[in-house]
Amino acid sequence: MTTLKFCMIAVTGLSAAMIVKQWKNDFLPLLRLGLALLFAFAAVGQAAPLVEYLKQLMGESGLLTYTEIILKSLGISVLTGCCAEICRESGENGIAGGVELVGKTEILLLCLPLINEILTVAASLLSFGD
Repeated sequence: MTTLKFCMIAVTGLSAAMIVKQWKNDFLPLLRLGLALLFAFAAVGQAAPLVEYLKQLMGESGLLTYTEIILKSLGISVLTGCCAEICRESGENGIAGGVELVGKTEILLLCLPLINEILTVAASLLSFGD
């Protein structure tokens, strides 16, 4: 039922965008931004139980640190993707590319402890054979 509601909101938003485009084109980016924020907050609200379940599941297995890194990376990825699409729709490809670059850099920085741990394990495995 929730999907049906949001599809109806999307169609209504599309209709409003077509009317606004003919009437006053300056308000179109604001309408798009408002709809994107509405869908983003709805997605976060729907994903909250999933995130809690994953944290509980990984907490029991001792992999909670990895789960947090994965979930933060996923959040950064989705957020920068949505922001970049809004920028592209507004005709600002350069800003969209910059947003994506910053998101990718932040994900890389977030994963540095994980990369360090992988390299440490690899080094210990290589020294184990000696």
